Amino acid sequence: MAILVVNAGSVTVKYKLFSDDLNLILSGILDNKNGHFVSDLSKDGKDFSWEISEEQFKAAPSLILEECKGYEIKKIGFRVVHGGEKFKDPIVLSQDIITELEKISTLAPLHNPPAIAKIKEFKNILPNIPMFAVFDTAFHANMPAKAFMYALPYEYYQMYSVRRYGFHGISHNYIISELKKLEPAAHKIISCHLGGGASIAAVAKGASIDTSMGFTPLEGLIMATRAGDVDDGAVEYLQEITKFNDDEFANIENKKSGLLGISGYTSDMRTLLKDEAEGNTRAHLAIDMYIYRIQKYIASYIGVLNGLDAVIITAGVGAGSDVIRKRIFEDLSYFNLHIDDNINNGRINVAENLKISAFGSVPIYVIPTNEELQIAREIQAV
Repeated sequence: MAILVVNAGSVTVKYKLFSDDLNLILSGILDNKNGHFVSDLSKDGKDFSWEISEEQFKAAPSLILEECKGYEIKKIGFRVVHGGEKFKDPIVLSQDIITELEKISTLAPLHNPPAIAKIKEFKNILPNIPMFAVFDTAFHANMPAKAFMYALPYEYYQMYSVRRYGFHGISHNYIISELKKLEPAAHKIISCHLGGGASIAAVAKGASIDTSMGFTPLEGLIMATRAGDVDDGAVEYLQEITKFNDDEFANIENKKSGLLGISGYTSDMRTLLKDEAEGNTRAHLAIDMYIYRIQKYIASYIGVLNGLDAVIITAGVGAGSDVIRKRIFEDLSYFNLHIDDNINNGRINVAENLKISAFGSVPIYVIPTNEELQIAREIQAV
């Protein structure tokens, strides 16, 4: 018996197959690299990669199930980015639920529709296998109103559900659960998911009480190509000058801003760090702004939590760069946050739970995220 987990986007479909006791059997990615389609697979201790056709990519469920042949799949779990206010727990994907999800797709037009499309395709092939949605917004669903409300006219929340939802919840939930094993007495935690998309959550006794992302994943930290926090007045001013329409400017804020926008040429932190070391001032500015925004959120969330028991860092930049980790905490010493350079230096692409804090510091951990395993855990319990 096995559990299949699918994380479907518009250009990639990631999947993992777990045994009944949640050991990884295989994992794969189907990737559309600008019209060049590739299937990557890790299975039986070996890695494989081969080209596939566009038709095979579009028929991803059939290709995935072919790789899972020989295993009896008892449940399938899907990552769905946005659950709105209604969906706060893993839920069985009946036709009525799928219809409800389609109704709220306007809340996440780039993320929910690809996931729903793949859900329908899997259900057509395997109509009798229980399928579940696990929501990225769910971990933040019980934030207090003082944290999730915008100071807009209240009727906009009542009529249109305009509020802060938060994202990366599956990842935050996973690394918090891992930290519990390492620091069981830690109740006031700051969780930092620092990847291409990035967010920070303030977590009290296992529950998210605030997070940096808002109504969409655009709010908050500076990211690879997203601007993060920007004054709406600046947006309106630029639209008036440039005459870009709303869709065009949304594309700029989501895909042409952040590290890419400031540097002017790349969103890749590895490239920026290399170029900064060679004297590139725009690369330096992009990195400085990125780190400064993270420091602001960490400091503010210490106030929100009224204390701090631990900090966790994860995802591509967080687990990938010892330099970024060091620079984040260099200016947070007032809060007794100190990195042990002997542990941190040289540790890139950290693949295991790693405590990097100095003796006497508030604990700081790098914990590699595993969203698919978290989804498998949640649907196994349903």
